[in-house]
Amino acid sequence: MKRSEIISVIEKTALPASAAQWDRSGIQVAGHDAEATALAVCLDPTPAAVAAALDMGADVILSHHPLSMTPRALDTLDDHHAVASAVLARGAWLYAAHTSLDANPDGPVGWLARELSLAAPEVLEPTLRQERVTRCIVAAATPPPHWAALPGVLAYRVLGSTAVLSCEAAARPAIRAAILEDACGSDAPQDAAPAFLPAEPELPARVFGFGLVGDLPEPLEFTAFVRRLHGLAGRAHCHVSGPASAPTIVGRVGYCTGSGSSLADAAFARGADVFVTGDVKYHTALEARGCLLDVGHFALEEEMMRRFARDLRTALPGLPVHFLPSSDPLRLHLPVPPTGTDGGRVPEHPA
Repeated sequence: MKRSEIISVIEKTALPASAAQWDRSGIQVAGHDAEATALAVCLDPTPAAVAAALDMGADVILSHHPLSMTPRALDTLDDHHAVASAVLARGAWLYAAHTSLDANPDGPVGWLARELSLAAPEVLEPTLRQERVTRCIVAAATPPPHWAALPGVLAYRVLGSTAVLSCEAAARPAIRAAILEDACGSDAPQDAAPAFLPAEPELPARVFGFGLVGDLPEPLEFTAFVRRLHGLAGRAHCHVSGPASAPTIVGRVGYCTGSGSSLADAAFARGADVFVTGDVKYHTALEARGCLLDVGHFALEEEMMRRFARDLRTALPGLPVHFLPSSDPLRLHLPVPPTGTDGGRVPEHPA
């Protein structure tokens, strides 16, 4: 498999068209399009992560966060220069699936919704609506199985001499042309041409975008929900902000990985009892209209990339896919308790 073909597989989940306009998802450093040896997956393209990936023999490195959010010259000997130099020297590829991955609720970004069994999760900020159609293809003979592999095909099943094919609406003309070419080559009689008939029901449109909100299968008491969240996020603490009294019962949950607090109001407007995200700033916390649970930028996204690596192992059989774990750059420091009664602080009401 060529290295460019690996990126094509990545983009089936991390759809470039769904990314935010301000984002830098996609190829960060281009290399030679030779046969791939291995793929490495990480959260951040740090010098340490890239060096580890190259040491493992990876010639395609997939990170979540881009190397840089704005185009940069290699005029400073910093981490950006070190990463670009190392990748270029090896002739490897560096690819970032950033908001293109965040925007696919059916992909690994939806892992928390699936772990919590959220019912009918809704996207909070749509970026792309993908219409989908279904057609019955009536052929003179049994439709071949390889039509299922045509680009844009979402589902395919054969019933006698009829195939039921669901696809992206935008891909339908190309799919139809490919099937006609396949079924009606130069040696095939004209009556061999399959008929394309509408089929009901059509698949619902697929919505891409940021943040999700959905209902728990059974409401949980607030502390039980937070305990469950800590277990899933692999953290022993989180920051709680919003109204002084947290909700007694949590039945509807909103969340967005990374820095998603800008979507909190949208989640609360759709009835969320809590909103889970990271990087909640002071004034956002001060003005929050609902309960915000900040588990940090790292926790949900590290697990997302771990799961993406697992999915890619399935999608790329025979290719070694390595996940490179990282650590949260924000570490919890618990100092030794002060020996004095006031801990050295100035009294609020000095005598």
